[in-house]
Amino acid sequence: MIRAARESEYEAVGELTFRGFGHHLPGAKQPDAERLDLLVDARARAAAGDLLVAEDTTTGELLGTVTVLQHGSALARQAEPGEAEVRLLAVLPEARRRGLGWLLLDRASEIAVAQGAERIVLDTGVDNHGSQNLYERYGYVRRPDREKPRPAPKVQLAVFTLDLASS
Repeated sequence: MIRAARESEYEAVGELTFRGFGHHLPGAKQPDAERLDLLVDARARAAAGDLLVAEDTTTGELLGTVTVLQHGSALARQAEPGEAEVRLLAVLPEARRRGLGWLLLDRASEIAVAQGAERIVLDTGVDNHGSQNLYERYGYVRRPDREKPRPAPKVQLAVFTLDLASS
């Protein structure tokens, strides 16, 4: 089930996000302090937009999360006027390949439409081919014209948009 995160779950959502990005794995590159704060501070994400979770209704376990932000939100980095932004879509490694990412994108799209957005924008690492495949299957289109170089050691980003009128 996809639903809004509860305040009592913010710490768990932060941990889920950290694990969903694979930083807990042996040998994984650790995020810098700014990125770590963003990953684990679910309270800030909830204050800035709509913080969603994917919950296993049998066990109650939280398996995935995504944040939907409007243009001008403190945490939006890509959204232009008329766009919503999807950030920090994360699914626990052991819960992948169950369609949870797709369901989180569905609910994010519904929220964006309800809030009057014409388009959704998101970004992901240029080497994150698994996420890029999901976004392209969903209907997102890569937008190299919106990609900006980032100084090392920051990850270079691939930007995607989804036209809500055609989805």
